[in-house]
Parts: sequence; C-alpha cells; structure tokens
Amino acid sequence: MLNEFVWKFSLIFLCTQHLFSFVNTNEDGLRRLLFDQRPYDQQVCPEKGITNVYTNLILLQIESVDEKAQVVTSNVQLVCAWCDPYMSWNISRYNITALSVSSDHLWTPNIVLVNSADEKFSRNREHYALILRHDGYVRFMFQDLWKTICKVRLTYFPFDHQLCTIIIRSGGHDSNSIRFLQRRPIERHSFIRGEWELIHSYMTIVEERISDFNQVNYSLVHFTLILKRTQLYYIIKIILPYTLVSFVTLFTFLLPPQTGEKLTLSVTILLSLVIYLQLISEYIPKVDDETPILTLFCNANFILVFLSCIMTVYVLYLYHRPTTTRISNVPFYMKLIVLDYLSPLIYGKQESNRNIEKSIRKSSDIKLLRRLSTIEKSIRSIFSQTSKVQLTNHQSTELFRCLQHIKFHLRRYYTCLFRSNIDYEIDNDLLQIDNKQRLDEWQQVALVLDRLFFLLFVLTMPCTALFFLAAHLSVVNDFHSNLTKIKFHPADAKCYLNYAPMLT
Repeated sequence: MLNEFVWKFSLIFLCTQHLFSFVNTNEDGLRRLLFDQRPYDQQVCPEKGITNVYTNLILLQIESVDEKAQVVTSNVQLVCAWCDPYMSWNISRYNITALSVSSDHLWTPNIVLVNSADEKFSRNREHYALILRHDGYVRFMFQDLWKTICKVRLTYFPFDHQLCTIIIRSGGHDSNSIRFLQRRPIERHSFIRGEWELIHSYMTIVEERISDFNQVNYSLVHFTLILKRTQLYYIIKIILPYTLVSFVTLFTFLLPPQTGEKLTLSVTILLSLVIYLQLISEYIPKVDDETPILTLFCNANFILVFLSCIMTVYVLYLYHRPTTTRISNVPFYMKLIVLDYLSPLIYGKQESNRNIEKSIRKSSDIKLLRRLSTIEKSIRSIFSQTSKVQLTNHQSTELFRCLQHIKFHLRRYYTCLFRSNIDYEIDNDLLQIDNKQRLDEWQQVALVLDRLFFLLFVLTMPCTALFFLAAHLSVVNDFHSNLTKIKFHPADAKCYLNYAPMLT
C-alpha cells in the first residue's frame, strides 16, 4: 500500500514538472522568435499608413496648484493601445495568450507632454512593461507626475473653479503616421480628493501645426479638467471668524454715549482685525493681475470697522459738547433733517421744551411785582401814619416836605436797584436754560445719528457677503458651457478582426 502511494505521488510530480518545463519552453521559444530571430525596428510604425493609437487618462490626484507659478501638478496614469500585426502568433500552437514585454523591445508612440512645466523630460515610463497579446494588441500603461502650465484665475478665490488642460502628442510621428483616438472617458474612480475636487472632465483630439517645416501637422490630445477648490477649510478658518469679529462692531452703536467704553470697544475690534489680517495673509495667494474676492471681503469689513471708529468719535463729540459760557445752536438744516425728520422715524416724537423760556420770564415778572407791591405797601403805611399828625408850626411843615422827598428818592433808588438785581438773576437763569436746552439738542442729534449708523451697518455688513454670491453666479455662468456632456462611444483596438497571426 505504501509503495502504491509513493508510485502515484512520483507520477504526479513528474507530470507537473514536465508541464511547467513545456510552458517555459514555449514562452522562451516564443520570445526568441518574436524579438531575436526576426528583424524589428522600434522606430517604425507597426501598421502601414496611419497607426491608430487609442488612449485614455486615469486621474489619480491633483498634487498641487501653484497659483504664483501657474503650474498644476497631477498624478496620472496614461493608457495607450494599438495593433502591432508583426508581433502576433498562433495561440493554439504556443498556448500563450499574452506576454509582458519591456518598452525596449516594441514600438511605442513616444508620448510627450506639450504644455509641460518641468525642466527635465520624465523617464518614468521606461520602467513600465507593455502587455502584448497574441493577436498583436499592445497596451502600454504607465504612471507619472506631470507638471503642466495652467492659467489659474484667482478672482473668485476661495470659491474658484479652474479649467486646466493636459496636452500630449507623439514626439516623433506626425498626423500622417499616428492618429490618436479616444479609448475611454477620463477615469476618476481612483481619484484622491485633496484641496481640489474634479467636477468634470472631457477629452478632445485635434490636429495642430506645431512647426512650419514642410507644413507638418500633429495629432494632439487635450485632456480638459475642471477643478473645484474645497471651500470648507477657508470658511471655517478665515471667513467665519473674520465675520464674527466684524459683526461685534454693531454692539458699539448700542452702547450709550455716557459709558466710557464705546470708543474702546471700536478700537479693540479694529486692532483685532489688523492682527487677523496678518495671520490670514499666508493663506491668500499672492498675485498681481487679479484681486481675490476674499481680499475684497476682508478689506470691506476692515473699512466698515474703521468707519465705525470715526463715527463713534463724531457721536461722542456731539454728545459731550465743550463746556463753554455759551453753547452754540444746532445748525438749522441739521436740526431739520435729524430732529424733525429722522428722530420721529427712529425714536418717535420727543417732548419739546421751547416754552420753558416764556414760562420762566412770566414767573419772574410776577415775583417782581409781588415783591414791589409789598415794599410799596409798607412805605405807604409809614408815611400815611406820619401824614395824619397835626403840625403846629412852620418847621414841622418843612420837615414833612423833606420826608416826602426822602421817601420819593428812597423809593426810586430801591426800586431801580431791586429791578436790576432781578434782571441779572433772570438773565443768568435764562442763559443756563438756553445752554441746557442746546446741549440737550446736541445730545439728541448724537443719539439719533448713533442709531442711524447702527441701522446703516446692519444693512451694509451683510452686503459684504454679496462678493461670494457674485462669485458663485459668475463661476456657474463661466463653466456652464464646459459642463455639457459629450457623447462618447467606447472604442479600443480590435486587432483580431484585421490581421492574421504572423507566427503560425
């Protein structure tokens, strides 16, 4: 039993060994027949006439976008497929469907990057092998890091879309030898999303004259990529904090002018924005020909905060008028516009104190008349009692006359002196009332202007967000024509329908 098991195991091992040696012998023999025993020129196109090269692009990642240098770095895979009938064999004889061949043994389209921004020609494709099928179908797929020139427009940064194109052609064959055809649409199933997101892509093939030498045209392939910048980082990092700090300015107008922190808050907000502008300047691309809307947004808010400081100073100046002997009146047009028209709209009707002066003068006159009538009554009672005395001689008569003159002069002097004192007191009271009334009018003007500035800022600050709305509408309009879907039918090289095997 043991001997039978050993015999079967040895038989299976020998059959397997013979089979592997047969396969290896077939592949080695096929390679010698294809590449060693027959002449083959890698510089000559494999097909007579025009060789059709089917190509497609696989976009893996947008590595970086250098706004200042106008360079886009892309990690891509390029796939090219064509028919090489000279490299076909009979699959039934060799029992091999495909071979992996080095690029040194077969003809390749010699793809070059037309709009390359790299100083050196990339040799990465030399390290990738080609897949050679039994019917002569050749597929060449290589990965590379391409730096291409792209006009980066930063007007709508960070809500910008960029349209960049990768242009390739054959480095050694014109359109009379090679014709590029679209194999598949631009693939992005393996796209790694970073700062940029691929929202649309399409491929176009044109013939363009590269040089005037013998009127030569080349077949050019344009891979157009429409990229969208991710906005969440800039919204959270820059726009939202800057907006919140700017909106604190509205609360400075709500503080009453009597408090001493109104101007302090405005200046503090202004200084915080200055520091924040220094921090975010590193995130904004530095270009000379265009101004990003993010810069306009920050500058607009900064200007509004700066104006709020000036308005706050002006309101405080009007509210706290200089303490002088006589305060100037509010100008007529300012009183008409601010107090008569704007104040009822903002605060409602205010009580008027225009009749205070008349009431004060009337009460002062009544007080004066009462005091004078009291003195008059006292003097008259004295002299009336004196006049009833019966005088008996001439000296008494003269004395009475002298007393009458003294009465007249005392009454006249006392009345004038008392009236002058009363008039002086009245003038001082009226001056104080006038100053108080004028100061109240200036304070009322300051309060109305303060509330008016608050309403203006409530309407103006949200309007700065219109920069981003305009950016969104403009980007949609600019790229609407490029977002149209292009009808495409997948095609690939079909060598088995056109050519018979060369090695039978």
